[in-house]
Parts: sequence; structure tokens; C-alpha cells
Amino acid sequence: MQKDNSHSAVDLPSLPILLAPAGSPDALAAACAGGADAVYLGGKQFGARQFAANFSDEELVQAVRYAHLRGVLVYVTVNTLVAEREMKDALRYLLFLSSIGVDAVLIQDTGLLSCAKNYIPDLVLHASTQMGIHNVPGALYAAKNGCSRIVLARELTGEEIEEISDALSGYPVDLEVFAHGALCYAYSGRCLLSSLVGGRSGNRGMCAQPCRKNYKIIEGSFDHYGRTDNTHMTRKAGYLLSTRDLSLYPVLDRIVRLPIAALKIEGRMRSPAYVAIVTSIYRKALDAIRTGTFQPNPEDIADLAIAFSRGFTTGYISGLKYSEVMGRSYPGNQGYYTGSVLPSGGRVVKLKLVSEIFPRKGDGLVFRSEGWEEGYVLADEPVIHNGIAEFKVPFSVRPDAGVYITSRRELERKVRSILSDPDKRYNGLLTLSCSVEFSPAGEIFVAGTVKDMKGTWHRFEYTSRETASKAKTRPLTKEQIREQLVKTGGTLFSFSEIRIFGEEGWFAPMSVLNALRREILLAAEDAITLSWHKNTKQVSQVSDPPSKLSFNTNTINNAQDKREPCLAVLVSSITELNAARENGADRVYLALNDSPDNISCLSQNPHNTGIMVPGIIRQKEMDVFVSRLKQYASLGIRHILVDSVGIGEYIPGIDPAFSVSSYYGLPVTNAATMRALHNFEFCTLSPELSGQEISDILIANKTGPLPAICCQGLIEAAVTEDNLCKYAGISEGTGIALKDEKNYSFPVWCDESGRSHIMNSSEHSLITEYPWLYESGIRWFIVDARGRGEKYTGEMTRTWKRRMMPHLSAEEESRMKDTIIHMSYGGITRSGFKRGLS
Repeated sequence: MQKDNSHSAVDLPSLPILLAPAGSPDALAAACAGGADAVYLGGKQFGARQFAANFSDEELVQAVRYAHLRGVLVYVTVNTLVAEREMKDALRYLLFLSSIGVDAVLIQDTGLLSCAKNYIPDLVLHASTQMGIHNVPGALYAAKNGCSRIVLARELTGEEIEEISDALSGYPVDLEVFAHGALCYAYSGRCLLSSLVGGRSGNRGMCAQPCRKNYKIIEGSFDHYGRTDNTHMTRKAGYLLSTRDLSLYPVLDRIVRLPIAALKIEGRMRSPAYVAIVTSIYRKALDAIRTGTFQPNPEDIADLAIAFSRGFTTGYISGLKYSEVMGRSYPGNQGYYTGSVLPSGGRVVKLKLVSEIFPRKGDGLVFRSEGWEEGYVLADEPVIHNGIAEFKVPFSVRPDAGVYITSRRELERKVRSILSDPDKRYNGLLTLSCSVEFSPAGEIFVAGTVKDMKGTWHRFEYTSRETASKAKTRPLTKEQIREQLVKTGGTLFSFSEIRIFGEEGWFAPMSVLNALRREILLAAEDAITLSWHKNTKQVSQVSDPPSKLSFNTNTINNAQDKREPCLAVLVSSITELNAARENGADRVYLALNDSPDNISCLSQNPHNTGIMVPGIIRQKEMDVFVSRLKQYASLGIRHILVDSVGIGEYIPGIDPAFSVSSYYGLPVTNAATMRALHNFEFCTLSPELSGQEISDILIANKTGPLPAICCQGLIEAAVTEDNLCKYAGISEGTGIALKDEKNYSFPVWCDESGRSHIMNSSEHSLITEYPWLYESGIRWFIVDARGRGEKYTGEMTRTWKRRMMPHLSAEEESRMKDTIIHMSYGGITRSGFKRGLS
């Protein structure tokens, strides 16, 4: 993205809305008070932040009412993968959200997206960042399948966003990007690291953040089974997977010129105070951009950092490389860096300042250097001279230690000001006009209109529960009644007109008039909030999803039942491909990323040869990708294995003869996803699934593709733009791994695009589960031998081909398991087979 130093005003229609997190009712109030245009929040289920407070169903009803009265949109996150047994509840939940008037629902699961589009057509759908949309094919899939907004992957640049936007012209869909908060190390929706390491799935909102832990990069040569040997040498150590936090505030005037409709602040786990201050700063910045007066304010930058910061970056979207996004020195809240300590005697600190922001009396400070940290609340004002702040502390401070402001009284006052009167910005903005009529019997009839925050008028009328009585002495005048009713101070409402009609000579105590005023305001509230709801007729016309879908049957697909099992082997070289062929593989998929130049030999036997395409294909890589696929097509190869739904839908457009199947990077956790991929030959079920969850899918899958499962190999835990090989200075052909604090070793390979692929520390194997898997209906079994060499590929293919023969003895099965353990990397694991997704 080109730098633009202009500060011209931006037209209101072109400014993106500000979307703030609301992890609790208090955070919702803080977001609205800070000036959010929209909030996103989660219920107690199906949300990607299960450790936030979140909202019960009743709290959701109240949250929608609260936000809509203030003109704030409400988006609800249903952005996790859904197991088969949960699908009915998930669809009922979406139906509930539709009925209470939420403005949109964020979705990750491909099957749930398909069902929502078909069975709840009025529900507005947003593609969550968990869908991992990072190119035009992914965006087109979302647009064609009912999404009106796409939350793009955080890794995209401004140029890529513009290209995706251009490709979406003609579709009723817009784009959303993250503006502030935590960055994921890996591509969202593709990260299994937390699930594999600790059983807490990021795809279920339970990420344990293993990327914030200590690691070492070790290197060594490969053994004959493709494992990094024990002659390890440590090349790097520290918080190697920890990113800085994103903050687009300094470049916000450039970012808003991109074709984006919404800027999102991350932080549903953050406090109301954090939400209030961050939202208010971005609100002020956007308002200044609108008038052409925006200049990044050092005080605002400091406040953002003190609120929470692991060190800020303007991220990939501004054109930064991975090295400028990483924050490998410290994974926790750093606060605002104000300078470093100069050598001095005693306990007098001489701080070399790096900006005009300096410590003040009452500030909380942290002094930090490698292996040492100390905190202190500054008791006195420092002396400032020639860019050096001088003050005393009650301990010795190391020279060159960094000094960070972690709390500030002035910031706390700003937060209190926002939160003590959260409706200050909204007071009196809902304009009321009404008539009050007294009947001969003392009944009170009210009719009126109210103008909401967006300028729309709504009508209401009702008969009051209050009544008036005949005055015995001095009756109330119209002016007295009107004077009492207009006392709306401190509320959202103000009266433009009150007309009094009917019989005169009535008396009502002040308590009755006050109750009448509360009734009028409540009726006006209802008129506004109910206008956002689906009415009863609309809701009743929505098909009842659970009654329409086949969730409970007891037999597997008959066509699947008659098929013999097939063994597919994934390889990354011609030698591995030949080894798999020679040892009985029914199909061999050659990885596209590392395919050799000399591929003419593939034409000799193309019918059982396929190509596995990368899970991440950035838009700038699409031309090369298409050219390569056409080259393989010219050799007669027709089988393509994909790792993303957008690419899977895109490939037949390159060559209609291609037969597409999916690997587990495109997560299949329910039969609805398989039905959505009905044109595929087979779909690989997620390795996070338990045996029971697999069985549930197989029973329900009557019309979808054939089911497949990865039965052997290293599971990809994460894929990231961070080039660990380059960072560690390791040459090609050397084996590297990440070693964690428990001495588990996670092998890493860097592809030709520079991305790192982090594999699990133990090898996935379902060797003992094979009979059950086959009897349950699995017909494709996949051995992932990529990068493991000719010997591993040949022996593992031969072992699994033998395993798939009927009537093996228990003794032979045991020998096979021992053989597999002998060849494996770090022993074997069943991944999620016992634990499961749900």
C-alpha cells in the first residue's frame, strides 16, 4: 500500500463502520459508550471465545434491545466447527437469533453456512475469519453461498484486499478487516496446535495460546525415515511464535481508503475498560478522518499501549513482512515503551526518553531486561532535561533496562468518565412526539411517534394502566401534565411535542404521571426495537431445519458399504511417488508446492496419480498455480486434492475433467458439510473428531461424497507466514524442529513461498482402529508421507496395504503396530479420536 500523507476529508459513505468486541454485558455498554457503530458478541455456545463471559439467551435479547436503541448493530458469533449431533441445536440457535433481530451471524462451518442459507433465508450471514478466506476463490465461494460480508484473513495486504474487492463487484457482499488487537500466529481456522498439544481446540473457541510459550529451533540431518536426528543444535530460543499486537491507528487514514466496510477491534476477552478506551480512540480518529483533521496523537498511541500491548505493529495489511509482525522477546502485556535506563549511581534512574510521552507521578512502571523485571508506582514527578527523565526508585535498576508505562491515572480518569455515564453521547437523541387523551371514564390513551438514532420514525399507541380521577378541588392543567411528562433528563429520549386532549377537571398524583411517563418511554423503546425483529408471520414461514434434515438413521450409505477400501498416499517427490506406487497405493497425490521440474514420468500411469494443492494460495500466486495445474492436466492427471473449499470450487473452472477431493485442511465435522461438497469424490474428516463423532457423520451421510480419513502421518498443527527457516538462518535440506518447554519436538518445513508448516510432535496413526473405521463406512484411507523419504513411504504404504487385507491375526496386527511405531516421528497418537471435537 503506497504511503499517502494527505489529510483530506473522507466522505461519510466511504468510511468503514467501527466494530467493537462485547464479551459481557458491561463490555457491551462500554463499546456503545465508546462510539461503536456495531458490536460483535457470543452466546454460551458455538462461539470462538468460550472463555469470555458471553451472553445467555435472555441476555442476548436484552443486548440486542440495548444496542438497537442506541443505533448500534449486533453481530453474533457462531464461528466454530459443529459436530453432527450439535447441528440441530445450532440451527435452532440460528433461528432464535433471527427471531430476536440480530443484524448478522458470523459463521465458520461450511455445513452450517449451507443449512443457514437454505433454511433461514432472512438471516444475514458473515464469513468469519475462521473460514480463512485469503484469495478470490475463497471470497467468491462465500459470496455465492449467502454471505453478505467476509472477514478476511489477517495476513492479507492492501493490494490483495483491493483485488478481492474488484473480483466481488456485482455480488451483494462487502469486506471486513481487523484494525486492533491480538494477532494469531497461524492462519485462523487452520490452526490445530492448541488442540493437538492440550486438547483445547481453537476451532471450538478454547485456544490455550501455545504460540505464547517458549520454544527452541533445533536442527539436524534427516534419518532414513525423514526424521530430524538427535544431533540437534539450537539455533534460536525464546517466544518464537509470539506476534505483536495489531494497531492500525497510526495509518488509519490510509487504511480507510481501502475497499472495506468494517474495521474490527479484537478483544472479547478484554475488560470493559479496555473496550471503552480503545473504541473511543478509534471513534475519535475516524471522526477526524471524516473532517480531514486526523493526525496520529502520541497520547492516544500511549493510551492504546497502556490499555494492553505486546508491542504494536501495523501488520501485513500495511505491507509489513513477517519479521516486522513478530514480537519474540516477550509474550505478555508490555505497556508503553518510554525509553531505556542510562548508567547512573545509586537508586536514581536516568531514563533516555524515546518520545514526548514520559513517566508522571502515579504512573505504574515496569523495568525490564533479559531475565529481570521489576515494577514500581512513581511516587514523585520526574525531572526532565534534554530528553532525560530523572527519578528515584527503591531498588537497583540495570543499565539498558527498558522502561514501560503500564498504568496511568489520567487514562483511568478517561475510562471512568466513559463508563460512569455510558449514555452521555446518546442522551436525548431519541425524539418523541405524542398525544395523551383522557376519556370520560378517566382512562388514558397514548399515541405517538419516535425517531430512532438513524432518523426513522416509528408509531406506537396503547391504553395506559394508569387512570385519572375527578378532581375534588384543583384539577391538573394541561401545562402541569406536560411539564411532568417531559422530564426525561438522563435518558435516551426527549419530547418535541406533547398534546393533551379529552375531558378536563381530572386529577392524578405525581406518581401516576411519573408512571405514565415511564410507560410512554417503554412503548417508544418497544416501537424501535421491535422494528428490528422478524415478525411472527416471517418467523413462522422459516422452515424448521431439524424436521427437514436426516439426522438420525442407522445404516451407512449402501454404495459406500459395497466398495473396497482404497489407500491414498501423499508424497512430495517423484522418488516417494514411485515408492508408494510400487508398494500398492491405489492413488498417489504429489504435493504441488515442491513438485519437481521433470514430471513427464507421471504421464505413464496418470489414472492413479493426483496432485495435492496447497491450503494457502495467495492471490499473487494464483497465476502460477493455474499454470501448473494445466501442465499436469496435459499429462492426463485428473485427481486433485484440495485443502480449502474456495479452491475446490474453483478448480473445475480450470478444467472440467478434474475430479476434486478434500483433505482435512478443509474441516469436515458434520454431514451437512459433505452435502455442501456434493461434487467432490471424497472428503477427509477432521482429525479432531472422536470415533463417535465420525460414526454420527457416516450414519447421516446419505448423499454426500465418500468419506475419507487420514490414517497415518504427521498432522499439520499450523501454517504461518513466519519463515522460521530464514529467521534461524538454516539452509535448505536441513531438518529443523521446534522444541517446547516439555521437550516435545515439532518438525517444521518451509515451502517455496516461505511459509512455515509446523507439524505435530507425535505421528497420527489409526492402525488399531482400522477394522472399526472400515465397518463404519470409511472407504478412503490416507497415509501422509510428504517429506518422509523413499524408505518411509514404501514401508508405510506396504504396511497399511497389508493392514487393509481381511482376516489378519491378532499377532500380525500387533507386529504391524510395532513396525509403525518404529518408523514414526515421536511415537504415535490418535489425535482427537478419543477426545473428540465436542
